[in-house]
Amino acid sequence: MRAQQPGRVCLAISAFKSDESIARLLEAAARVESPPWEHVLVIDSLSSGKIPELIAARGWKNVEYRSFPTNLGSAGNFWLRLKIPAEQGFDWVYAINHDGLVAPDLVRTLLQYADEGVGAVYPIRRYTRRGDVYDVSGLSPLPWPARTVVRRPTGPALRAHWGASNGALFSMKAIRGGVRVLNELWLGWEDLALGWSLDQAGYSQLLIPDAVLDDDYEYLEEKKAFRQLSEKPSWYAYYAVRNLLLASRTVRPGLSIEAAAGARVALEFAGLLLRSKKRERFRFALQGLWAGVRGESGKGQKP
Repeated sequence: MRAQQPGRVCLAISAFKSDESIARLLEAAARVESPPWEHVLVIDSLSSGKIPELIAARGWKNVEYRSFPTNLGSAGNFWLRLKIPAEQGFDWVYAINHDGLVAPDLVRTLLQYADEGVGAVYPIRRYTRRGDVYDVSGLSPLPWPARTVVRRPTGPALRAHWGASNGALFSMKAIRGGVRVLNELWLGWEDLALGWSLDQAGYSQLLIPDAVLDDDYEYLEEKKAFRQLSEKPSWYAYYAVRNLLLASRTVRPGLSIEAAAGARVALEFAGLLLRSKKRERFRFALQGLWAGVRGESGKGQKP
C-alpha cells in the first residue's frame, strides 16, 4: 500500500449520446469536497453540444471537454481517455463510462495502491442483479467467461491480469512508456488486451477486495444451460469473435493464452445455440472470424 501521495489524478469520462448521464456525473463530481482528482476530462463522440453548454453555464474551470466527429467506439474512447492525460503530465486516471460512478471514496482507496510499478488498480465488482456475486475474472489472464464467487475475497490486494476499465485506476507512466489501448478493436476486449500489454511491460495489476463497486449490469432473467446470458444485440457476435483474434495476434500474450483465446472463440460460437436469433448471430460471428483472420480492424458494418 502506498504511503505517499500518488501525484496528479484525472477523472476521465466516456460519452456517446449520453448527455443526461454525463450531466449527472459532472454535477456529482462538482459536489465532491476535496476530490482526489484535480481535473475532469470528458471524451465524446458526435456531440449534441449540450455538455459543453452545461460546462460553460456552470463555470467549471477544471472540466475539459473534447468531442470527435466520428463514433470512436468503446476502445477508441478509452484510448483517448488515457492518451490525453498522459500527454498532459497526469500520473493516474480514474476511468468511468457514462453509466459509471464518480465514487470519490472508492478512488481514494484505489489510490492507496497506486505505486511506481503498478499499471492498473481495479475495484472488485459486485453484481447486484446476480445475487451480489463478486467478479474475479481478472485474476486469470485467460479470456474465459466471467468467473464469479459468492464470498468476497480477503486480503489487501490480489494480483490481477486485467479488469473492466469502468471504475478502474490506470498508470500514465505505463502509457507514456509505450503501453496502449488497442483502439482499432473499436468495441470489445480492449480491457483484456490492455491487461495483457501491462503484464508484458512488467507492470503489476491489482484487484482490491476492500474497494467494492456495485454493478447493476443487465442480465437476462432466463437461465440457459446453467448460465445467465448478457443481453446484447446480434451484431456483438462480430466483435466478440474478431476482436479476441485481433487482440491475441497483436499483443501476443503467450502460446498458452493465445490457445485459450482460440478456445474462447470456439466457445463463442457454441454459445450462440443458447441465444435468440441464432442464424443472425451466427452470420455475424462468421463475418467476425473471417475479419479476424484477415486482420481487419475498426468499425464494422454494424451498428
